[in-house]
Amino acid sequence: MHQATVSPPDRQVGEARRWLPLTVLLIPAALTLLSVTSINVALPSIRTGLDAGTVGQSLVLTVYALTFALVLLPAGRLGDQYGHKKVFVAGVVIFTIASAWCALAPDITQLVAGRALAGIGGGLAMTPVTALIQLLYKGPERARPFGIMGAVFGASSAAGPLLGGLLIQSGGDIGWRLVFLVNVPFGILAAALGANVLPASQPRGVRGSDPVGLLLFTAGIVATMLPFSLGDGITPLNVVLLVVGLALLALFAVVQRRRERAEKFAVVPLRLFQQRALPIGVATTFLGFAGFTASFLMLAMLWQDALGHDALSAGLLVMPFALGSVISAINTQRLTQRFGIRIVTAGLTMITAGLAAVGILVLTVPAASLGFALMLVPLLVTGLGVGLYVGPNTNASFVQTEGRDAGVASALVTTAQRCGTAVGIGLLSALFTTLPGGPTNLHNQAIAAFVTAGFAAAAALLMIATRRSSLAPGTQQTH
Repeated sequence: MHQATVSPPDRQVGEARRWLPLTVLLIPAALTLLSVTSINVALPSIRTGLDAGTVGQSLVLTVYALTFALVLLPAGRLGDQYGHKKVFVAGVVIFTIASAWCALAPDITQLVAGRALAGIGGGLAMTPVTALIQLLYKGPERARPFGIMGAVFGASSAAGPLLGGLLIQSGGDIGWRLVFLVNVPFGILAAALGANVLPASQPRGVRGSDPVGLLLFTAGIVATMLPFSLGDGITPLNVVLLVVGLALLALFAVVQRRRERAEKFAVVPLRLFQQRALPIGVATTFLGFAGFTASFLMLAMLWQDALGHDALSAGLLVMPFALGSVISAINTQRLTQRFGIRIVTAGLTMITAGLAAVGILVLTVPAASLGFALMLVPLLVTGLGVGLYVGPNTNASFVQTEGRDAGVASALVTTAQRCGTAVGIGLLSALFTTLPGGPTNLHNQAIAAFVTAGFAAAAALLMIATRRSSLAPGTQQTH
C-alpha cells in the first residue's frame, strides 16, 4: 500500500507562502457556504423578479443541496485516484460558471438549472479541501489550518444573510442577481491560484471501480435528504422517501462488506469504520451541523416573520455569532494543545447553552423588548462554541485516516455536514408548517430554538459517551 505523495510546501517556498495553499482552498469553501445562507434573504426578490411560484422557489434552495451531496463521494474517490488538486480546480471552475449563469438567468427554470450546476461545482470543490489539508499539513500542525477552516465556515455561514441583505438593498431590481454575481471574480481568482499554488498530489491507493456501490450510496443520500429538503412537513411521500433512502444505505453497507470479503474494490472501504475516530466524527459532524446551521433559519424567521424586521436587520442580528466563531476558531491550535479535543465537547455545550438561551428569551420576554441587546450574549456564546467545534472536530475525525483514504474520508465528513444541514433545516420547516401560527408564532420560534439546541446537546453527549477525548493523533484504537 502506497501513501499519497505530496511535495511539502515548506520545501518549495518561504515561510511567508507556507499558508498560501490554505487561503486558496478556503476561498471557494467560503463561497459555497455563503451561497447556502445568502439565498434565503434573496427569495422574495427572486419571486418578484422572475415571477416564481412556490415550487420554483423551493427548488432554488433544495436543488443546490441535492446536487452538492450527489457528487461528494465521487469527488473524494476521484481525488484519491487522480489527484485532489485537479478535482478542486475543476469544481471551482464549474461553480464559477454556474454562478454567472444564475446571475444572468432570464427565468426561474434556468435559475434552478444554474443552481443545480452550482451544487455540482460546490461539491467537487469542497471535498478536496479537507483532503488536501490532511495531505499538506501533518500531525499537531493540522490543528491550525482546521481551526482557520472552522473560522471561515462559521463566519461565512453567519455573514451570508448580511451580505445578501446588503446586495439586495443596494442593487435594487438586480440585487438578487448580485448575490450570485459576487461569486464570479472570487471564483476566477481561486481557480487561477489553485492551478498555480496548490502542490500536485499523485495518490497511489487501490485502483478500481464500484459503480453499484457508488449508485447505492448516492441514491440513498439523496432519497434521505429529499424529504427534509422539500420543506412541506410530514407527508406520505416524504416518509416513503426516507424509508427508501435508509434501506438503500443499509444495502450499500451490505454490498461493500461483500466486495471487501471477495477482495474487490469498494468505493467506501469498511476499514474506515473499524477505527473510532472517523465514525464518531461523522456522527458529531451530522448532529452539530444540524443544530447550528438550522439556527440561521430560525433566527431569520424569528426576526422577520415573527418580529417584523427587514432582511438587513436579520443579517446584522447574527454578527455576534460570526465574531464569536472567528475569535474562538483562531485560538483552537493553542487550546487543542492544552486541552485536546475536549474543546469540541466544550464548544458543543456552548452551542447548546446559547441556542437554549435564545429559546428561553423568546418564551419569557415580551416581543417589543426582544432586541439586539438581549440577543447579543447568547449568539456570541453560540458563535464561540461553533469556532471551538468545527475545526477541531474535523481534525479529530481524520487522526486515524491513511493518506490513501483522505478523499473518501473527506467526502464522508462533508456528506455528514450537508445531511445534517438538510435535516436540521427540514425539521424546522416541517415544524413551522405543522404548528398553528407557523413562523409568526413566538412559541413556535422558541420550540425551534430548543430543537437546534437539542441537536448540539446530542453531539456533546455522544462525545462524552464514546470517550472520544482519549483519541489523539497517531492512535490506532479500534472497536
